[in-house]
Amino acid sequence: MKRSRPRITRVEHLAIAAFLALFCLGAFAQAQAPAPQVNARAAALIDATTGTLLYAKNPDIALPPASLTKLITLHIAYEEIEAGRLSPEEIIEIDKRDCSPYIPYGSSIMYLHPGMKVSVRDLMLGAAVVSGNDAAYALARRISGSNEAFAQRMNQEMEEMGFDRLSFVEPSGLSEFSLVTARQFALFCKRYLELHPESLKELHSVRYIEFPRAEHAAPGYVPEERIVQYNRNSLITSYPGADGLKTGYIIEVGFNMAATAEREGSRFIVVTLGGTGSSYAGGGRQRTQDVSRLLDWAFANFSTQRLDPGELPKTRVWFGAERRIGLVPASANAVTVPKGREGELSLRIEAEPYADAPVEKGRKLGRLVYSLGGRDVSAIDLVAEAELPRGAFLRRVWDGIQKFFTTLFSKQPRKSQ
Repeated sequence: MKRSRPRITRVEHLAIAAFLALFCLGAFAQAQAPAPQVNARAAALIDATTGTLLYAKNPDIALPPASLTKLITLHIAYEEIEAGRLSPEEIIEIDKRDCSPYIPYGSSIMYLHPGMKVSVRDLMLGAAVVSGNDAAYALARRISGSNEAFAQRMNQEMEEMGFDRLSFVEPSGLSEFSLVTARQFALFCKRYLELHPESLKELHSVRYIEFPRAEHAAPGYVPEERIVQYNRNSLITSYPGADGLKTGYIIEVGFNMAATAEREGSRFIVVTLGGTGSSYAGGGRQRTQDVSRLLDWAFANFSTQRLDPGELPKTRVWFGAERRIGLVPASANAVTVPKGREGELSLRIEAEPYADAPVEKGRKLGRLVYSLGGRDVSAIDLVAEAELPRGAFLRRVWDGIQKFFTTLFSKQPRKSQ
């Protein structure tokens, strides 16, 4: 079954941004240390569970994503696998158009050759671990028939997910005409991890791949020795808790990175775009230093907290096939708080006592409200856990009588606390 992906409208993005700005200025003003300075032109740091924006530098300027693009390509590959239209074990014969010299000289490749027979799993590893542009091309051709058609699929996916500032013209990141913002790309990474949590273990934290192997012999090419290619993301071997996601570089933008790490129940995501350096190696080191400093700052100053609300109330439904409907959180029951203030956190339940049928699944009927030091700082919607249609005629008549007298003798519907 395809996972639902609720659309985030531009208005909602602005509302979220305004809320987070107020939140950061208020409850987060007591963070122990100022954020570090970063070299990148744009950056965003969010809590991977709550989406709370903790740090931003030019988060809404549009810049080329370079090989961060491959995360969209991998997302679509996972969607195809989930839909049953693709299998990790499927063997793909490599088209010459997905190999050198069609891939620009000097760009990242996993060394595909025309006529090779390679599994989808190997291609996904090649795209994730060694940033193979050839791997991204081969996946795109298998899924959509061409890079151009696949780019249309990428943009359709982003539109459906509500990311109106992410646009792509090809699947690898080689083009400077693909554009993203740090803020929205960080939020995409959050959604990617929610939809494909297995990707961290299966792809992004894999330290190296061995490719090509003996079984990848093709006309005019036979692997002569063991070839090991290492993950371009050095954080997975050098930063405690790091397990993804992707690096990127093209000359038109510089050094990019999307990174994530988890410690003691808190996971953060950092996206940096447009880093510079005196050399390729120097720019890579500066990029890693930027991201490491932001993650250090996040772990030192913030934590993700979850309070148990206990058994959630059920809403009484008038005229329904059933009399009550259960409520569930619409998103993760969690909040980001400054380190040292966890003891000030409290949670209350607000729920609508009554609703009229029919009730659609996902309809908002309440919320969980987190307060920090007596001030409301976050709310998670409570929604109907299932669809509840209208009941039979006699049930509706009886409920009509009950509702009349309930309304008549009650001052005003009270919310559960």
